[in-house]
Amino acid sequence: MSDPRDPAEGPEQRPEPLVPSRAARHQAKRGRFLRGRSARPAPPPQPGAGPPARPVPEPQGRAGPEPARPGAAPPDRFAGGPAGRPAAPPDWSAPPAARPPAPPAARPPAPPPARPDAPPPEWVPRQPPPRPEPEYWEPAAPGRPPSPAGPGPEPPRRARRRPAGDPDAAPAGRGRRPARGRPSVRPPSVNAPALRGVAASSVGLAGALVVVAAVLVLAVGALPAASPPATPATGDPYSARWVCPLLAGQATTVTVANVGGATATLQTTIHAADKPRGPAGKALPAGATQLVQVKPQKDGYVQVEAFSAPVVVNAGGLGCAPGSGNRWWLPASDTRQGIDTKVVVANPNNEPAVVDLVPHVTAGSIRPDDDELFVPARSAVTRPLGDVATTGLKPSIEVVARAGRVVVGAAVSRRGAAEPTLLPAQGVLRPAWWFAGGISGGGRQSQVLVTNPNATPLQLVVEVTTGKGTFKPPGPFDEPIANGGTAELPIPPLDVKGPFAVKVRSRNGAAFAAALRVTEGEGSSTVSRIDLGTGQPERGWLLPRPPEGGQLVLANLSASQLEARVGDLADGRTGRGDPVRLPPGKVTVRKLPAGAENLMVEAGRAGLLAAPLGGGAVVPGSAVGGLPAGGPITPGPAAAP
Repeated sequence: MSDPRDPAEGPEQRPEPLVPSRAARHQAKRGRFLRGRSARPAPPPQPGAGPPARPVPEPQGRAGPEPARPGAAPPDRFAGGPAGRPAAPPDWSAPPAARPPAPPAARPPAPPPARPDAPPPEWVPRQPPPRPEPEYWEPAAPGRPPSPAGPGPEPPRRARRRPAGDPDAAPAGRGRRPARGRPSVRPPSVNAPALRGVAASSVGLAGALVVVAAVLVLAVGALPAASPPATPATGDPYSARWVCPLLAGQATTVTVANVGGATATLQTTIHAADKPRGPAGKALPAGATQLVQVKPQKDGYVQVEAFSAPVVVNAGGLGCAPGSGNRWWLPASDTRQGIDTKVVVANPNNEPAVVDLVPHVTAGSIRPDDDELFVPARSAVTRPLGDVATTGLKPSIEVVARAGRVVVGAAVSRRGAAEPTLLPAQGVLRPAWWFAGGISGGGRQSQVLVTNPNATPLQLVVEVTTGKGTFKPPGPFDEPIANGGTAELPIPPLDVKGPFAVKVRSRNGAAFAAALRVTEGEGSSTVSRIDLGTGQPERGWLLPRPPEGGQLVLANLSASQLEARVGDLADGRTGRGDPVRLPPGKVTVRKLPAGAENLMVEAGRAGLLAAPLGGGAVVPGSAVGGLPAGGPITPGPAAAP
């Protein structure tokens, strides 16, 4: 078969040539213009070349002319071959070549002049619309010539809009052109819609987060809930530990009072002999008291552990502490001529303790020259005072445990006196202190003993409350106390004879140690007692084994009237006695109930002070957790190890 492109064949034997579409011719010339080449006018039609062929639509996906292939005509001669012969039709079966994209910043050039026989181009304004809607072109089906009637019918579905920046999109500035040939049967793809309005704002994001949070809450709610802890079968989950130091040869009566509403299980251990007595268990009913008689053969201690109910333990003299600690204050030691002071340090724990005794005098603290005091586990050691630095002075003693935890006390012996004066220790530092054990008249003297552990001077405010009211007494109370120093602040004689209460506070809120000492008699017959008071406002006080036929001092240091009730826990009459109305800022005296064994005084609000007139065992409610006896008990300072 002969080649239709052979010049030897006549025109009548040649097939009708294919002429590219107008868009293809314009894009070819536009390419030459962008490359800097001038567009050459197309040669006029040669005679005898036959009528011009109908334009063939470009295949779908091609926006420009077919790239040159080896042996093919150059793009600028696409409309005709050499010597006026038309060029061969493009080969649509070849794979398309990538067309270099136009520079984004370059402005599209003006279209080249059209051929003389070409119809004028259809121009549409750029605005509106700002973006054209190009369509796809597909070639006619094989073997079917293009329709001579012009544009074909519109496709049954809307043509897909190409996204901006698509290299195959129609050139900017051209209008929408109808498709030729058979419409495409390929379903158009749908682009993801752009977010507008609320969906593209922070409100939409917040709504999505709320939905996610709601789903998580529902998921957590669907999980099985944890079962609550089992209720203990025994009484209130409470335990207490009290330690009372002992001096060799000093007989002591230890009083244990159950101030709870359930039966307490006690474990009492006595370390006061060469062979310590092991823990003895005993049940103590609610409101009952127990007396333990101790005759120590050597320095030691008594330890009482209580379970299921709180207890209050008191030994008188040296007193008892609700647990061991690492810092204690002995406010009233004396090393003057004919007076000796001995400190007892008890270690009830299973580890040894190392202790320093630091004296504090008026000018400040004194670093001791003696070696540290070593206290073995489950034992007690005594140390006398009276070295060269403190001889002839009345210092306060600070006991610092460098290792371990201890309980301390002291005994002051006067030459010629039958019994020594026993001093309990203060275990905390507070910015204010309250005492209700003062007595005026009858040759009694009262002093406020203060120790300043701070590195700056301490200034105090002292107030005295009697049956007439509250006032500031005259005296040297405004003078500062040196850093690390101590002071004895005597209460001057008062117009009102009888009991009074004292409040001492620092001006700047600094914490300090304080106690109230009441002295009776003269010379070798002098008797002193120490009132440790309380370092916080109280609403309840406990008096285990109050003195028979004595009187009870009640002081209201609040700004409003209080109503106190006095009851015996042994009879279950707590909170049922007749109310005692206490005016604000005054002291009231009431007789103790006859036969009381385990007395409790309770007020509706804090600000209550209570003490037996003339001295006696009294414990603030804060020592057992600060809750009223008989109510719900929670572990407090008394339960500390």
